Amino acid sequence: MEKARVISVLTLSLTAALLATGGVDACDGAPLMSAVDACEQASTADVMRQLCAAMLGTSPEPKEVTGYVFAATDSNIAQFLISYEAADKVRQDPASPEQLSAACETCMGKYDLAKMKMVYSGDRLRSCDMSPVTREDLLTAVVGIDDCATLLLNAAGDKTPLRRMVLLDRDRAVLLLQLAILLLPNKS
Repeated sequence: MEKARVISVLTLSLTAALLATGGVDACDGAPLMSAVDACEQASTADVMRQLCAAMLGTSPEPKEVTGYVFAATDSNIAQFLISYEAADKVRQDPASPEQLSAACETCMGKYDLAKMKMVYSGDRLRSCDMSPVTREDLLTAVVGIDDCATLLLNAAGDKTPLRRMVLLDRDRAVLLLQLAILLLPNKS
């Protein structure tokens, strides 16, 4: 768990540095807006705006939305590592019911897929490829994390700490998708 915290702090530090310095090369056609405006457009509710502000900050300075997508991606991947390790801990606990252990194992695979899809999307965006495949990959990540939440609900009910973590991860993944949609024209 300590390793996950260190990775999380390093990732968030790198994200903050990228946002502060504008460390993302400009992509033709990528919109510029403040973090506040990006969060407003990407959020579907006040809770999501608050989550977005926690991820991106509240700078009024306009920056390329691509940088916000990278920041959200890095933040999600760092949080996913923590949730993955929590699921693995529950999976390995001899006191965990068999159905919960199996759900956690499946969730770990879904987290692996979600992280892979986020990394692929980030790689495409770094080369300014704003194709619809990015949206599809990020949607696949959201669906995988949501499936995990459903598995945990069925295995252990709705009040477990792990399920609450996964629900937050799902919301974070939705927010990343919404931020990416600001970059991606709807061509599909």
